[in-house]
Amino acid sequence: MVYRVRTYEIIPNVVPQFNHFFHEYLLPNQLLHGAELIGRWVNEKRTKITAIWKYESMEHYKQIEECIKRTSLHQLAQTHRSTIEPLYISTNEEYWSMTGNYDFKGLE
Repeated sequence: MVYRVRTYEIIPNVVPQFNHFFHEYLLPNQLLHGAELIGRWVNEKRTKITAIWKYESMEHYKQIEECIKRTSLHQLAQTHRSTIEPLYISTNEEYWSMTGNYDFKGLE
């Protein structure tokens, strides 16, 4: 498994607009093509949003991204972004792998 950890540095008052854009355009396209959202969080100061996505492998991630780029929803998202204020100041993306199996279900 590969986990894509993407963090956005944002302006606090942009959170509602960013959430709307995420729920309207990004989330549906990712889910439709096989990505799994582990979670999405905003820090207490509302200056950062972090999303963690799960993929079978880097190849799986790359396939999903290529499929997304060819969709009409992706094109709509790009058009919409060009008509609104920037949603983030900067972004950082990393790819993480598990260090072991930590499934403790059934150990109680």
